[in-house]
Amino acid sequence: MPAFAFTARSAAGRTRKGLRVVASEAALARELAGEGLFLIQASPAARAVPDPAKARLGAKDLAQLLLHLAAYLEVGLSPLAALRDYRNPERPRLEAAVADMAARMAEGASLSRIMAAYPALFQPVHVGMIQAGEASGRLDQALRAVIKLVEWDDGFRVQVRKAATYPLILLVLLGAIVLLVSAFSLPPVLKLLEDLGIPLPTVTRVFLAVGHGLHRYGWLLLAAPSAAWFAVTLALRRPGFRLAWDSALLRLPVAGPLVSRMALARFAHFFAAQVRAGIPMVEALRLSEGATGNARLGLGVRAVRLGVEQGGGLAASAARTGQFPQLVIRMLALGEETGKLEETLEKAAARFDAEAEEGVRMTFQVLDPLIKILMACLLVFVAAAVLMPLYMMIGGLNE
Repeated sequence: MPAFAFTARSAAGRTRKGLRVVASEAALARELAGEGLFLIQASPAARAVPDPAKARLGAKDLAQLLLHLAAYLEVGLSPLAALRDYRNPERPRLEAAVADMAARMAEGASLSRIMAAYPALFQPVHVGMIQAGEASGRLDQALRAVIKLVEWDDGFRVQVRKAATYPLILLVLLGAIVLLVSAFSLPPVLKLLEDLGIPLPTVTRVFLAVGHGLHRYGWLLLAAPSAAWFAVTLALRRPGFRLAWDSALLRLPVAGPLVSRMALARFAHFFAAQVRAGIPMVEALRLSEGATGNARLGLGVRAVRLGVEQGGGLAASAARTGQFPQLVIRMLALGEETGKLEETLEKAAARFDAEAEEGVRMTFQVLDPLIKILMACLLVFVAAAVLMPLYMMIGGLNE
C-alpha cells in the first residue's frame, strides 16, 4: 500500500503535515476529513515508511505506543482504531511505521503478526506475549505486561549505564594523561638527558613505549571493541554459538549469578503474565522458552514443559533440570499446592528483581575502589616516569 506525504488544515486554520499509508489520495482525503482536517496537498512518498527490518524505537517511545494501544482497548475500541489515531509529530518515522502497521491490520493481519514484522522494534518476547493475549482474549492485559517488561528492561539498562559512567570517564582521562605527557612533557627532558649522555630510567622507557603505542595504535583500541561487538552479534545468530555463549555467561564468577537472576526474573514475569491471561500451562511454558533471554535457561524451560506434558508436576520437572534455584522450585511448588501460581511467581520475580539490582550495585561498589587503586598506581607510574629523568638530569648537572 502506498504512502503519502500530506499537508492539511483544520477548521481553526492550523496547518498540519504528516505521512499516511492509504490506498489512494482520495482515501487520504476521506480519512483526514473524518478527523476534521481538509487536505491541501498530497504527494506519493515511496521512501516515507521505514523498512520494518531497520526501524528503531527507544524504550520510552515503545512504552508510549503500547500505552496508547492499551488505553484504547480498555475502553472497548479496536487496535486498528488505536493505530489509526496514533500521532507523534516529533517522530515522523515512527508515525509512518505505525501508519504502515494500521494498513497491515486493515488488511486482516493480527497485532502479533504485525509486531513480528518489526524485529528491530519489538522483541520476540513481546510478540509472544501479545500472541498469548490474542489467544486468550485478554490483549489489554498482555499489553500492560509488555509495558511493564519494557520499563523494567529500560530501568535496568539505565542503572547499569549510570554505574559504568564513572569508571569509563576515569579510563578516558588516564589515556589522555598518558598521551599528553608522552607527547609534550617528556620530549624536552629526554633531549637534555640525551645531550648529557644520561641513560633513561627503565620506568621512563616503559612509559614511552606505552605512549608511542597509544599514539600509533590507539585507533585499534577504539575500533577493536566495536569490531568485537559486531562479530559477536553476528555469531550469536547461530544457535550453536548462542548456546555456548549463554552457557559460558552463566559460569562467570561474578557476572554469572547476576545474568541468571535477570533471566529468571524475566521468566517469572513472563510466565506469570501467561498464567494471568488464562493460557494453558503447557502453552504458557512453550511461549516462555524465549523469555529468559538466555539459550541455556531456555532449554531448561523446554525441559520443564516436556516434563509437564508427560504428566509430571511443574516444580518436580523444574527440579530435575538442574537449571533453577531452590527459590523458584519452592515458589512453583507453593503455587501448585495453593492454586495461586501467578501470585507466587510475581513474588519470585520481585525477589529476583531486587537481587539483580543489588547485584549490579554491589558489583560497581566493588569495582569503584579497585579502579581508584588502579588509577593511583598508574598516576604514580606516570609521576615516576616524568620525575626520575628530572632527578637524574639534576644529578648530571651537579657532576
